[in-house]
Amino acid sequence: MSKPSSSLDRLKAQRVLLLACEAIGWLHMAGKAHPDFLRQHGGQKNGYKPKEWAKALVPGWNSTLAWLPRYSIATWPGSLSDFLSQFDQGESKSSVVGLLQAAHAMASGIEKNHPSGTTKYLGQDATHMWLTTAFGHPVRNLLEDPPKVLQDGGWDELLAKVAGLLQALQNLGGNDAATSVDAWHAWRRALVGNNGWLRQAFSETLAETRIPNNDVTLWDQSYVAAALFKSAVAGALLEGNSFNWNQNLRQNTRWRVLTIGLGTAHYEARAVRIGDWSGARREIDRFFDTVCKLVEVELAVGSLLYRDDEVLAFSFPGLPVDEKDPEGEREPIREVLQERVDRLAKGLDTPPVVWLSDSTRSMIRMAREVEGARRTLRVPLHRPWKVPADENAQGGHTCPVCGFRPNGSSGSAREKKGTPCELCRERRRGRLQDWLSGKAEGDSIWISEVADRNDRVALLTLNLGLGDWLDGTAVDSLRAQSVGEWAEMNTTASNRLPADSHDLADWIRTAMGTGNQATQARSQIEKKLALGLKGADWQSFYDLMVQDRADAPTWSDLDGHENRRAQWLAHQLFRKNAAPGRVRRFWETTEDFFSELLVQFREIASQDSNHWRVRRLILTAKDGSWKENETYRGRWGARDAAAPLELLYHQSGFITITNLARVLGPADDPSALCGKELEVVDDEGTRRVLTIDQVTEAQAPLGTYHPLLVLDRSPARFRLLVPLSAVDECMRLAVEKWEAEFARVWDRMPLRAGVVGFSRKLPYQAVVEAARNVEDDLARSERETWQVSDARTLDGWTELSLVRPDGEHQLVTVPTTLPDGRPDVFYPYCAVKGGRTRESHDFVAPRHDPTSHRDRQTYRWVPELRPGDGIRVAPSRIARVFLDSTARRFEFVTVRHLDDWRTAQEIWRLIRKTAPSLTAARALEALLLEKQEAWAFPADAADPDAWLDFVRASLVNLWSVRGAVLDTLVEAARRRILQETLAWHLHVLKQDTEI
Repeated sequence: MSKPSSSLDRLKAQRVLLLACEAIGWLHMAGKAHPDFLRQHGGQKNGYKPKEWAKALVPGWNSTLAWLPRYSIATWPGSLSDFLSQFDQGESKSSVVGLLQAAHAMASGIEKNHPSGTTKYLGQDATHMWLTTAFGHPVRNLLEDPPKVLQDGGWDELLAKVAGLLQALQNLGGNDAATSVDAWHAWRRALVGNNGWLRQAFSETLAETRIPNNDVTLWDQSYVAAALFKSAVAGALLEGNSFNWNQNLRQNTRWRVLTIGLGTAHYEARAVRIGDWSGARREIDRFFDTVCKLVEVELAVGSLLYRDDEVLAFSFPGLPVDEKDPEGEREPIREVLQERVDRLAKGLDTPPVVWLSDSTRSMIRMAREVEGARRTLRVPLHRPWKVPADENAQGGHTCPVCGFRPNGSSGSAREKKGTPCELCRERRRGRLQDWLSGKAEGDSIWISEVADRNDRVALLTLNLGLGDWLDGTAVDSLRAQSVGEWAEMNTTASNRLPADSHDLADWIRTAMGTGNQATQARSQIEKKLALGLKGADWQSFYDLMVQDRADAPTWSDLDGHENRRAQWLAHQLFRKNAAPGRVRRFWETTEDFFSELLVQFREIASQDSNHWRVRRLILTAKDGSWKENETYRGRWGARDAAAPLELLYHQSGFITITNLARVLGPADDPSALCGKELEVVDDEGTRRVLTIDQVTEAQAPLGTYHPLLVLDRSPARFRLLVPLSAVDECMRLAVEKWEAEFARVWDRMPLRAGVVGFSRKLPYQAVVEAARNVEDDLARSERETWQVSDARTLDGWTELSLVRPDGEHQLVTVPTTLPDGRPDVFYPYCAVKGGRTRESHDFVAPRHDPTSHRDRQTYRWVPELRPGDGIRVAPSRIARVFLDSTARRFEFVTVRHLDDWRTAQEIWRLIRKTAPSLTAARALEALLLEKQEAWAFPADAADPDAWLDFVRASLVNLWSVRGAVLDTLVEAARRRILQETLAWHLHVLKQDTEI
């Protein structure tokens, strides 16, 4: 291989070829987007041939791409239509098609390892052709409720757009010398960007119709196959004449993962104002976008496989199976990439990280690379870095935001010390310009607009436990088939098949031996279970089924442990695979979950009986000169009840950037402000008097807004600011949505929620630090063992009564039936304590964790759980804190089970029905607090019976409560939920209306 820099430059010269191959990858399964594909597999035989879809293209596939073979890359297929007809053939082709076969096998073919006919029972009918999420939640019955692409006329529209895609590709490629990187980037973004039409169309339908592989969309498989195909072709170009086209490309092609990240936590922690973080986030997003443009278009060496708030992961060429992948060969390429990425990051204060993995056929390595990058990024300056300087600054105080550049101001005045440097100011201005131009999606960027009527705000942070799904660990709990159902559907009178996982492992162990019995067992496995075993030795088959798809020991690691080898094979043959398309679907599902919540949160935050809550005004001053894009703070109203009124001066007018519902009543006419005087203070502390001349309502895009502010939204985390008064309703929606969409994996996909309430004037740095402490406390939640006290299954649902380690009971309801009425033996499994199998659906997942004493984990189907079973649970939790001062962020945070929060909401509803008045509610809370302090120790812990007797008597005396309601409130007091609920609603939310 030539020098890395010249090799990568060679890719630039072949950009057209690589992007064209990527487009072929996107389209190679396009025939599956026709509704007849679903009908054919749903029992309505119609003779549809999905590989012949391009025959209807005008102009045709071959003629539109006829220009492509002029790019020399060894062997092209005899016909370009071979890409559409041979991509899934078992025999590897010694041409570029062979690389597409390899990519397709990793993205899609990995789901098809079973002999024809043995899995027909998994097919769906046309009446129930469901698309599900990656976690088993039904999304849509595609033929009964068809999306746009499957509706009448949808296919013709798609074909017309595909023809346009290919024509645009031909036009751009035919004049590549004059085609800029920006033009290619715009073409690609219009197709597969977040709002790309091809992405949207393919995301609406299935790549696989059989359950449970109906969790992966046509888009997921097509995009990942295209990414791997593009990188494989780039690898062949990098190898040049030394690339061996005669090898088994389908099986020998490997890839690497290119990981690029930036330590965003540093910028967040340094933010003095919310605008500092929003501005920095904007710059970081722009950096990530330019990195994607470099890798995906300029070099065209790979495609994005994962993105969150601080890490990007791309496909990248690897070395074939029979070639070594030494660090000395990998490092020069990484250094060249790092140098180019560093150029893009020169305006940032911290260095990016650039990692390149070993060559692999398993994309589960991506999760390890991402986590390794995160660990490195915890140290902001993890390697030498030239921090960008402000050349125009002439001394002055140190910038309070970045902490190292001078701000160019002098003097001892406090406002001078608080002035940021020019680079940090520019980040604030960039965020402001986006808002002024309407790029904020209707959301606010001003904390003064988010604050509720009590001038309070909540930082809400949500996280789903995605890590174990990305690295494949949690996928161990999902089944591609149930051993029992497979055996029942394929056993004959002369050949009985093993009916449970234990017998299956014994069967495979027998087949791995010698003699007639082994030969017969192997023959049956080839016919009924594993096509890949035919003609292969056991080690090669193990490498294919286990090593390529899991974090597992190698064949040689298990020398002398034939039972372990058989267990690994038995598990992998029936486990859902962590295929790249499915892994992508995991993080896209969580990202969609947060995006859909955001739409609902906007509605909640905007609910108010006063329409001025979500409107803005333009105030015109009678005279005076004002600073452009400067904020001015004032107060409006009587001195004792004056409400904050903040303004932004822009283009000869003041835009209100505050909650106007605190200034104007629902029926008030804003013209009444004309002629009034308002004392205002600018950012430097200068006081002035504003005389209002005219008042008009602001026009689009600034006329109305949603009173919330998104801080982060990625698969890893969702952070936003909402009015404190709306946070409980937002939490209710989040919990209900999580319970509905992740019910089948509730024990493996925890929802972790943090709420940090604060006054609008509290320093933003203290708020962020408190939020990070809350997130750290939530992340430390380890798996727990919960005991089953009762389990009942009725009408497709299993209700579990569980006892948590804290002794409290929790009720969990799990759907155990598919929409078409069949039992769901694929998703709802729990990890049980103890290694022995007991029930017919039990299975054992081997472990490859040198730090653990457990080398296996037994899973049990939820309907087969019994009282006394211990199940391993990743608990969903919530932590709430209110910062009435900056010192509160250092105090201990109480982390509760999410179910306790739900109980607290029910208790508050009960209080509102039961307490005679708000005064009575306050009296009870004061009495309980007074007695706890008077007794000078945790009364409920030292003498629980006496404490509960006191609570009971107080409820009877103050509220006249009796019966079951009294018992419920006393029980809530025992768990301290009653006290916390009263404190939260009376003091934090400032409940001031009669109960």
